Amino acid sequence: MIDISRLKHWKPFHLISRRFRLKPRISWINVELILACLVGIGAGLAAVFFRFILHEMHYFFFEIVYPWLSQYSRFLLPLIPMFGAVLLIPFSLKYPGEINGYGMPRFLISVHIRGGLIRTRQIFIKIFTAAITISTGGSAGVEGPIAQIGGAVGSSIGRFFQMGSHRLKVLIACGSAAGIAAQFNAPLAGVLFAQEIVMVGEFQLRTFGVIVISSGLATAISRAFYTSAPTFGVLDYHFISYHEFGLYVVLGLLIGVLAYLFIKMFFLVGDRFEQMKVHAQVKPIIGAFLVGLLGLLHIGVMGDGYKYMLAAMQSPAALPIAAVALLVILKMVATSITLGSGNVGGVFAPSLFIGAMIGAVFGWAADLAFPGLGIQPGSYALVAMGAFLAAATHSPMTSIFLLFEITGNYEVIIPIMFASVIGVMVARRLCPDSLDSMELSRQGIFLHKGIEANLLNSILVKSVMIKKFETLPETMSFAEFMEFFPESKAQYYPVLDDRQRMTGVVSFQDIREIMLEDGLEHVVVMKDLAETKLIKLFPHDSLTKAIKKFGIKDIETIPVVDPEEPQKIVGVLKRKDVIDAYNKAILMNDMERQH
Repeated sequence: MIDISRLKHWKPFHLISRRFRLKPRISWINVELILACLVGIGAGLAAVFFRFILHEMHYFFFEIVYPWLSQYSRFLLPLIPMFGAVLLIPFSLKYPGEINGYGMPRFLISVHIRGGLIRTRQIFIKIFTAAITISTGGSAGVEGPIAQIGGAVGSSIGRFFQMGSHRLKVLIACGSAAGIAAQFNAPLAGVLFAQEIVMVGEFQLRTFGVIVISSGLATAISRAFYTSAPTFGVLDYHFISYHEFGLYVVLGLLIGVLAYLFIKMFFLVGDRFEQMKVHAQVKPIIGAFLVGLLGLLHIGVMGDGYKYMLAAMQSPAALPIAAVALLVILKMVATSITLGSGNVGGVFAPSLFIGAMIGAVFGWAADLAFPGLGIQPGSYALVAMGAFLAAATHSPMTSIFLLFEITGNYEVIIPIMFASVIGVMVARRLCPDSLDSMELSRQGIFLHKGIEANLLNSILVKSVMIKKFETLPETMSFAEFMEFFPESKAQYYPVLDDRQRMTGVVSFQDIREIMLEDGLEHVVVMKDLAETKLIKLFPHDSLTKAIKKFGIKDIETIPVVDPEEPQKIVGVLKRKDVIDAYNKAILMNDMERQH
């Protein structure tokens, strides 16, 4: 126990005891429990408000605006998502880099690399921007935004009470769990989402306890405003025969392959939009227009698609099987375009939708192939929902419990476990990264390797390199250099031509070899001595990449060049400075964790 009267100068305890009038003695565990309750309540209310805004906006655009447009022509449908993309422009101009695209990778970087700093404004920004995209027909889900909204609530409360980075990360996980739990009426799934995705599998019993409390409170608040019934109602499915296990294994294998293709498509489309030579604010509008065109083929690709998921589970036979198969492809493309172009949303709902359509087609085919088994195609749609989500996000536990909670059906829990685990294994074999981790891996950030490994990945060369350095002209003779050298403090010199382009480097080791030769001081110039086969770095390279390049030739200094003009030197990076930067980052991280 901690005596606050002796620690009155400790701001976290002082603020908490003053605001909540706590007794003089309180432990850190009680402090975390109190803050977890506040986060759960705050995230639950934010989720209720988000849900309300989303419902009202969707009703306006698709129950009022769309019927009115349809009176003139159904081909005016793309105008609705395009209008939504236009509404995002003021937000993206006001807060550049915080709005557009799939935000979970940025969120995870903030949690694990930037000490849990998530600005309070993210709560309101994500509520409105995600609601705009999804309600106007963007093919995206609510879980990514609501996890970030809840995380922002946790970060804001933690920073208000001046918590250290470690406890801040726990409160962010509490907020994310609370947001997911309130949105899907799924407290267990919220807890597992926080553990598997936000905390990257970092399990601690004390952490687990406060996350459970936060998730439970948020669920209670959501049920007070809406309902305690499962999202899709209680679905009446039964496990027919153990012979079906073989079919579920095949379904899991198929799901793994298709999830891999979806991950590849998702980032391929994003790269294509990134390479577009148009203004950044125009890209979401182009993406929205393309999604609107896909909506003309089948309107089911627009929005979260819950209505079609429910139909696939309840009565898949009533759906044209060719249209269902087409929806698998269209939804993959539409989601990739929506988020790749810079519109806002998550990938859970699209993954559930894609899985449901795959399962409906598979169940129909299985029933056709084995009519004597009495197969229920809807049960395969249900199982495939969880399996595809698990394979695409590499989070099997979250997917299994989410499916159980949003359907209220325990009968198919074992098939879901089989298909989900197999799907994840296949997807990981084909692609080690998930939808959440791929962008991080591209930046050299591997959260599973721990904070120390990622510190070097998070520090860029431009923040450590030396911008003021000495250079030598190509035409400088060795004799001129010997007059210059005694006043120089450097031992490494980039050599420049008459247009200030780097053509090589000269080091003290190169000079020392010539010093022993007589009669060459007026003949040899720096161009003759310069090493032309250079190892280079760019300003936006990470220090991890720099360390690898230092080891290629065991050198002490590397030139940093402009990516657009590789012969234009903008700085030099020394091995010693990289080590100093790493040690400083480790020290700062340790100090933050102690608080």
